[in-house]
Amino acid sequence: MNGAQGSQRQIFRAAMKLFAERGDVHVTVSELAQAAGVARGTIYNNLGDLRGLFDIVAAQLAAELNERLVDALGGVDDPALRMATGLRLCLRRAHEQPQWGRFLCRFGCSSAALREVWRGQPFNDLRDGLELGRYRFRESQMETVVSFVSGATIGAMVTILDGAKTWREAGSDVAEFILVALGVDREEARAIAFSALPAE
Repeated sequence: MNGAQGSQRQIFRAAMKLFAERGDVHVTVSELAQAAGVARGTIYNNLGDLRGLFDIVAAQLAAELNERLVDALGGVDDPALRMATGLRLCLRRAHEQPQWGRFLCRFGCSSAALREVWRGQPFNDLRDGLELGRYRFRESQMETVVSFVSGATIGAMVTILDGAKTWREAGSDVAEFILVALGVDREEARAIAFSALPAE
């Protein structure tokens, strides 16, 4: 990674932190420079201005998360196992990177760019599971099911970040409940939800 890319990533991380802490999508150049530990000129050189910064950060997070999930789940054929594993990996990351988790919790349902998270691997797993008969819902219900899965996952993140449950407990619980709601037998859903996670 060259210096410009490193500075840009540093700025984007600082922006995500500010957005997550404040629940607001507006920051000033001075605030961002201070949070990133760089000069104001570095902000201008990397971004030009701050218009659209939130959407850029959100879109990069969504693309990066989906790429990580595709890589982690590449050898898993069962869509139910992929779904449960992907959700648990997201929740583990929220525990390991709380600012990342808080950003998703704050904006995951309201930001169009962040909603793309659920249009990648999770959507594919739902579609594949429906086509293979693993899930029992009507195709016309897909949008509702996507909203249900995303809402349950974000709710579990809040539980983890508030310290009410560990990521392992919350991850397995939400994976089990989602699979049962989708039509997987309860005992099988529980076994899937507590299966070993792949190394990232």
